[in-house]
Amino acid sequence: MDLKYLEQISKSPQLQQIEWKMCHDDPYYFLTHWARTIDNHYIEWEDPMKTFPEKEYIKVFVDHWLKYKILFVPKSRQMMVSWLCVALYLWDTQFHEARFTVFQSKAADDADELIQRLKQIWDNEPAFLKRFYKKDKYIELKANPSNRGNHTYCKFEIPAIKSRIMGVAQGWDKVRMLTLSWMLSDEAAFQPEMDSAYTALKPTLSSGGRLTVVSTPETNTFFEECVFDKLEMQ
Repeated sequence: MDLKYLEQISKSPQLQQIEWKMCHDDPYYFLTHWARTIDNHYIEWEDPMKTFPEKEYIKVFVDHWLKYKILFVPKSRQMMVSWLCVALYLWDTQFHEARFTVFQSKAADDADELIQRLKQIWDNEPAFLKRFYKKDKYIELKANPSNRGNHTYCKFEIPAIKSRIMGVAQGWDKVRMLTLSWMLSDEAAFQPEMDSAYTALKPTLSSGGRLTVVSTPETNTFFEECVFDKLEMQ
């Protein structure tokens, strides 16, 4: 984003409202203008924190994520798929009320790493985006206020709008008793219990829940069966 425009935004409540509305209405705009991640390949004199690039595959990914409630996506490291999913679920969490999302990975520590990525994006957002518009006024949003805004293991919550994200290890028993809105399953091909977790999620999915499953490809797995339509999805 142009530095001159950034300076104008910092001084103009009107421009801040416009930017908030743009982000609220369009997750792709949020990703490419305000969701900053660490670029581990940055040049020394550059800022390592960068927004997502305006690339066609990212736009297509976002469009599919919005359109399809159940999405299985093979990934490669260079495409930033896990980062994209984390940022999209942050967008959904902070711009909507009463969301309960679960990030599931093979181990709880892996799920917590996703929570840390999400928290990093949140921490680098400008204050004017950390608001929620309700009843003709903006409500200030604070993440993890019970922990003074610090990272909390496997948890990210915004109590003011009753939205939260929880990280869990693999397994059907970790999700079957939860009344969740959405779930992100990362590196699902390496979760031996992914098939049972999917079965446990069927009540959530049948009532309109969202499931995003991403992984590095691996043969002879439940993830492969789903990606290549070898398993009937209902």
